[in-house]
Amino acid sequence: MRFLTQTICFAALCAALLGSCSKREMMSFAPAAGSAGSAEKPMDVRAEQANGSGVEALVQERRLVKEGSVSFQTDSVAETTAKVRQLIDQYKGFVSRENAYNYTGNRNFTLVARIPVDSFDKFIEELEHIAGSFNSRSIGVTDITAQFVDSEARLKAKKEVEKNYLAILEKAKTINETLAVQKLLGEIRGEIESVEGQLKLMQDRTAYSTLTISYYEQKESVFSFMKNIEKAFREGWTGFLQTLIAAAYAWVFIVIVATFLVFRKLKKNKKK
Repeated sequence: MRFLTQTICFAALCAALLGSCSKREMMSFAPAAGSAGSAEKPMDVRAEQANGSGVEALVQERRLVKEGSVSFQTDSVAETTAKVRQLIDQYKGFVSRENAYNYTGNRNFTLVARIPVDSFDKFIEELEHIAGSFNSRSIGVTDITAQFVDSEARLKAKKEVEKNYLAILEKAKTINETLAVQKLLGEIRGEIESVEGQLKLMQDRTAYSTLTISYYEQKESVFSFMKNIEKAFREGWTGFLQTLIAAAYAWVFIVIVATFLVFRKLKKNKKK
């Protein structure tokens, strides 16, 4: 029993040392701010010295997350939605979320599309042909290489600890010893599953880019009707003033015509 307890303590100490080593290792991967280009080569050298060519390959393979959003106006939300969905299918993407709502008389629709990263830029070009033009457009790229490499290293370290616990479990001679090791195994396996989930999420984010597509269809409302009435009165008044101005410019012609008509009428009266 005493020997087994010492062995478990030794395994736990090894796990702690592995964890601290992986942390120091990841700190050495991160390049100094503002010098990413100059730090890339020594970073790879340190990685090779620490863990060999496998980690070097991970460092060289950048993990980039590309996300963006666009918005535009359309004549028909229904027709545009059908065209956008067809375009998403054409580029082998999928819709992760959508939302439809009405606001200030407009029919609005928001659709979140996941597009394979290699087709993302081409997809946006095709989408702009459907929209005609974008009211707004925003695209951003986030580098998560450091987080990904860190998670890979932590997963490797935790699996080594699990392997050690399994070796100890085979040497357990009593129920208490077996239960103690199984408890440690359950904890480390839970941590392994958590790290694997993080890695899976990061792989998904780098494999598929996310684009939020928002568009709206402008509808006639009471507010718009009142604005049109106001516009009609304003333009009518402007037209009336312009008529008066035109009449002022033509006063000579008006006087001549009026004088002619008066003279003609007086002449007729004299004949009678």
